[in-house]
Amino acid sequence: MKKIILMKYAALLMLAFSGTLSLTAADNRSERIFVATDRDAYVAGENIWLSLYCFESRGVLSAFSSVAYVEIQSTDGPGIYAKLALRGGRGGGRIELPPSLPTGNYQLTAYTKQMLNEENAEYFKKTISVYNTLTTARIAGNVVVLDERPAGAGKAKSVLNSSVLDVKIYGGYNVIPAKSRIPVSITNTGETPISMHISVLREDNVPAPANMSLAGYVSEVMRQGELPLSNLKVVPDFEGEVIEVSVKSARGENLTDKVMWFSATGGVSDIYTTLIDSTGKAVFYTNSFFGKREVVLDVPEADSTAQLNFSIKDPFMKIRPDTLPELKIYRGLNERLRTRSIEMQLWRRFFADSLYEKKRVMYDPLLPDNHTEYLLDNYTRFPVMREVISEYVPELRFRKVEGKTMLQMILSDRLSNVSVSRDNTLVLLDGIPVFDHSKIFNYDPLRVKSLKVFEREFFIGYLSFSGIALFSTYRGDYPGLTFQGNVRIMDYRGLEHPSRFTGTEVRGGTGVPDTRSLIYWEPVFDIKGGENSEIFIQTPSYSGTFTLKIEGISAKGEPFAVYKEFTVK
Repeated sequence: MKKIILMKYAALLMLAFSGTLSLTAADNRSERIFVATDRDAYVAGENIWLSLYCFESRGVLSAFSSVAYVEIQSTDGPGIYAKLALRGGRGGGRIELPPSLPTGNYQLTAYTKQMLNEENAEYFKKTISVYNTLTTARIAGNVVVLDERPAGAGKAKSVLNSSVLDVKIYGGYNVIPAKSRIPVSITNTGETPISMHISVLREDNVPAPANMSLAGYVSEVMRQGELPLSNLKVVPDFEGEVIEVSVKSARGENLTDKVMWFSATGGVSDIYTTLIDSTGKAVFYTNSFFGKREVVLDVPEADSTAQLNFSIKDPFMKIRPDTLPELKIYRGLNERLRTRSIEMQLWRRFFADSLYEKKRVMYDPLLPDNHTEYLLDNYTRFPVMREVISEYVPELRFRKVEGKTMLQMILSDRLSNVSVSRDNTLVLLDGIPVFDHSKIFNYDPLRVKSLKVFEREFFIGYLSFSGIALFSTYRGDYPGLTFQGNVRIMDYRGLEHPSRFTGTEVRGGTGVPDTRSLIYWEPVFDIKGGENSEIFIQTPSYSGTFTLKIEGISAKGEPFAVYKEFTVK
């Protein structure tokens, strides 16, 4: 039923943006986005850790958009692009800076598709500095080399406090032992829920641009007031990322009103369908999927011997700044940058895939938890799929229907009445729909790790299915599966995984020096009114001065910030 509701909502959106229907007052809302980063100056090769706040124009968190688009651009050269999930106006993730990125200042830009419907869209922009310690590459005309430190270089420390937040570190001590796991108590002393981001960072005084704080940004949003949308032509990402695909037949075949499938490999239910319009465009209203994936585009009703050419629309605006402030570097930075460079190289060599934690993402919108799973290694392995199904899987059977091999679902209701699906069982191999069931019939069962059977009716876009059979191989890379001309496999970058960095994995000792300068990052941390929570900080193995920084906003739209400095020895 949910799929039908989402399909109707998508249809209403298409009508709205084709000019035949006006959006309601609730949907005709402007948004603003703020991006907090763990710092504002980086070494090429480091990660940028991000926390996102998406506001309605009146300054409270927006529950409308579910995707934010982030671009990092210089005045010259290619950019870096990422999509991050939003939920209830909050989100977070990380962006890896390439080690080859030239030294210079860059502009970080963020927006939602809903913001693009404003007549004069106002994107979030901030400047970040990047120092390349491995090459002499620099952004032309953007870097100035000085012999001495310029007056005012370095970032002034902010000393802020909050009336709604009480923070206590290790019993209030300012000196904390190295290589220790230290508790931090955080109490919401107010009456309403608060949402915040938390960082713990070593102070190294590498010059960084002066950017607006969250409190300053919220004040600016409140000052602007309500901003009506007057150019309703971009479909917002309401449930998830909206993906546009264009398709043409090499033989000129008319594809209008044919169903196109979009599926992401390696997943379970990243499967979507829609109709191709008269211009050859198909719009998929997804629930968002994460990471770099292969996607399979398929028009089953098209001529399978003809070549179909698919093109996925680039969702980014590619906003390049005309000018940026100059990055002034001086010889006294050598030692500080060398320390950061060693940290970056150790991270990339030993820890890149192990220390950060991917947070649990969206629920499964299609497949329920109540299903039957068969782990084929628990059974005698047969050399042909027909024997596997007939011997072990009573819910399925292979049959010939009008000369075609079909995998049918055997269904029973609460009264034990048995029925058989004729030809509309949805068969998936590593998340890819397989409409020619003879391919599964002839598939090598020794490549299959498991089979999940879902026994009920499913609605996917415009289509319904009497059950789903999900075959999963050992590596999730659909080995040996072949495709015809109406199918195309393409690389696609989904949303970045919501990620946090706590450093707890280094406690056991790895034999590698613990050189972390960022020792804690939590992009989304929520506490209800009057409640207390606790986090744990794993201090590094060296001495230094660190700052615990907490910024956030209450449910009433009131920003707050807390800075606490401590020493590790």
